[in-house]
Amino acid sequence: MARHPSILQITTHDSGRHFGCYGHSTLHTPTIDALAADGVRLTRYFATVPICSASRATQLTGLYPQTHGLMDLCGYPFRWRIRDDVRHMSQLLKAAGDTTHLFGIQHEVVREELPRLEFDSIQGQGFPAAKAIAADVADFLRSRGKEPAPFYAQIGFFQTHTPFDHGGAEPDDEHGVEIPPYLADCESSRRAMAAYQGAIRHVDEAASVIMEALHESGREDDTIVVFTTDHGIEMPRAKWFLYDPGIAIACIVRYPEAGVTGGGACDLLLSNVDYLPTVLDLAGIPAPDGLQGKSFAASLRGESVQPVREAVFALYHKSQSRCVRTNRFSLIRHFDAPIDFATVPVRFEEVLAKRGIRQVELFDLETDPNQFENVAEKPEHADVRARLDTMLWEWMESVDDPLLKGPVRTPSYEAAMADYRAWRGSAGT
Repeated sequence: MARHPSILQITTHDSGRHFGCYGHSTLHTPTIDALAADGVRLTRYFATVPICSASRATQLTGLYPQTHGLMDLCGYPFRWRIRDDVRHMSQLLKAAGDTTHLFGIQHEVVREELPRLEFDSIQGQGFPAAKAIAADVADFLRSRGKEPAPFYAQIGFFQTHTPFDHGGAEPDDEHGVEIPPYLADCESSRRAMAAYQGAIRHVDEAASVIMEALHESGREDDTIVVFTTDHGIEMPRAKWFLYDPGIAIACIVRYPEAGVTGGGACDLLLSNVDYLPTVLDLAGIPAPDGLQGKSFAASLRGESVQPVREAVFALYHKSQSRCVRTNRFSLIRHFDAPIDFATVPVRFEEVLAKRGIRQVELFDLETDPNQFENVAEKPEHADVRARLDTMLWEWMESVDDPLLKGPVRTPSYEAAMADYRAWRGSAGT
């Protein structure tokens, strides 16, 4: 079997693009920023779902949620799961000859189903602090030294999930506090964002431990390092929503041996469904047939600047919403009433009071990057709406979206109906 590189992948919870290297100066992320300065930073990279399990399953299978089957959260009471015939990245890499290792949280399967992912070792399940996970990873890297056999290390940090104080993280306002434009600039917003900044500082310090150990192992140049997240931060109008704050995510890749280095930016429009085929391509491992993502490895290596896709697509199951986003426009269709909640005061509520959320939302991202003005009903945007509608409907058909056949029944509903049928049968009627 031909030699291929090791893969070290760090995924954080609920972080969007809230890192210093993405222009957020109040965040203390020197390690992540240094990785970006020595790797390639994706600037237009989007999640397919603004919720943890479904987004991660897409990232690690190369399939859309309608195809891999996990459309919301795994585990009780949600019960969604990856279909049995779908192969996870860990399974593919194990078949390619890697040893596979899980450190910290994963959100693709319930704990009872972890064996199906075929990891050779599992450490830090539950919700250990990021620094404890990092210590385990560092021990693993140092114990291997320059062992040439490839490994896959899947590392998951829970730290940036609410309430942001996990592992003893404390609020961080050393460099001030940045309030996103969709949140009201008030005391509760500042407390929430300072708490988030403290959590991401802990994550960065944990990442520093891992990167130092990788350096000491002598395997920096022939290891693909990826730092990414699953969806936007847990704030109103971000996580759980198909606006950019919910689906715009960070991804940084470094692989010096293949020229993926130098601190450049990849500005192509990309989706996290493209992640698996890209990493396999970088590693020189053939991708299985049937993947719906597209490799952008050539762009990372600086060999091509050709667009990989014209649009990205996203969904959120609970509100039965679907989205198509191009570089210029975002169109969101709601097949049910959107969720309505707020955990901190938000300007979004003022926007709702003025215009509500309509069945179709269309935003011109060039003139309205915050997506506050719905232009779906404006005559001058009729052609754009029609074009994006066509793209969305065609995508939904291509993935056999169950919404096209009616409201989607959840696994919990199906379980309840199985109980009902059993009761009806025992009742003899």
